Amino acid sequence: MKRSLKDYWEIIKYNYEQIRFAEIKSSVIVSAYSLLFTFAYTIDILDDENVYSFEPSSILDYIVYSLLIPTTYFVILSFINCVRCFLPRLSKSSLNSPLFFGDVALGYKDFESYSKELEEVMGEDEVYKQHMSHMVYATGKIAFTKFMHVNKAIKALIKAVIFFGLFIVCNYLNNF
Repeated sequence: MKRSLKDYWEIIKYNYEQIRFAEIKSSVIVSAYSLLFTFAYTIDILDDENVYSFEPSSILDYIVYSLLIPTTYFVILSFINCVRCFLPRLSKSSLNSPLFFGDVALGYKDFESYSKELEEVMGEDEVYKQHMSHMVYATGKIAFTKFMHVNKAIKALIKAVIFFGLFIVCNYLNNF
């Protein structure tokens, strides 16, 4: 079965949509944290009774406050994975393709050499399809890497919320 160039472009478009979707998810996670931090900071400023003052008076208080350590760890881990989603590392591939932006930036020293190779690639269908396959492969790897980091960020976010919820409940029960 012979593939048309349109088939390759459809897969590449799909991969780019997945890349964009992963970045949007990562942005939503960062935005959620921003809203939570802003809310907590605003409540602290408006708080006349100083509800957030932590004055441990028993060993149980220290145990309850120790729940903030994993919460902080998972928040930091989530942020790190969101940043990694936005900044994936591109590795140099074995096929230097004038069609793929990573290879264009890393593989050509001037426009003349790039232009010449682009014309050669686009002039032969089989060579062009090979380079299109390379683009499908490269964009697929980028999309996978971004989603891997987003999934790690979401899992860390869930764990941070669970530990923070445990802290709130334990703190409330301890002070009740």
